[in-house]
Amino acid sequence: MRPYPEEVLRAVQVGIMAHLAPEVRSAYGQAQIAFSMLLFMVVQRDADSAAADLVDDSRALRGLLADADAALAAVHRDDARAARERLAALPGAAATLRLSDLRAENTALRGALADLAPLIEPAADDAALAPLRDVRAAVFDYLTADAKRRTVPILSG
Repeated sequence: MRPYPEEVLRAVQVGIMAHLAPEVRSAYGQAQIAFSMLLFMVVQRDADSAAADLVDDSRALRGLLADADAALAAVHRDDARAARERLAALPGAAATLRLSDLRAENTALRGALADLAPLIEPAADDAALAPLRDVRAAVFDYLTADAKRRTVPILSG
C-alpha cells in the first residue's frame, strides 16, 4: 500500500523526533530540530484544503481579471488593447484537481495580473486610466488579504 503524501510527511516528522532529536545534544542543533518541526507543521497546515484553496483563489483572480478586462475596454490606448488580447488568450480552468494543474493555472492567472500592473498601478493618478481605479482598489485588497493569509509569523520576523 502506498502512503498518501501527508502521511509520508508525518512519518518523517515522527521519525526525526523519535530517532534523531534525542541524539542531538547541542542547543543549536536542538533549535534547528525544533525549527524543522515548525516547518513540517507549516507544510501540513493547509495540505487538506490545498486543492480547494487553489480553486477558490483562481476563481477570485479570474473575477479580478474579468473586471480588469471590462475596465480596459473603456481605455483607448494601444497598451490597453494589447492587455485585453493577452487576457482573452488566457487558458481555461484546470481540467483536473491535480495540485500541479491547479498550481499552473493559478500561476498563469497571477502572471496575467502582474502583467497588468503597468496599467493598474498608475490608474489612481492618470485620467486616461480612470476606468481601472476600482480594479486597482480591488487588486490591492486581494493582494493584502492574500499576503495576510499566507503569512507564517515565525518566518516573517
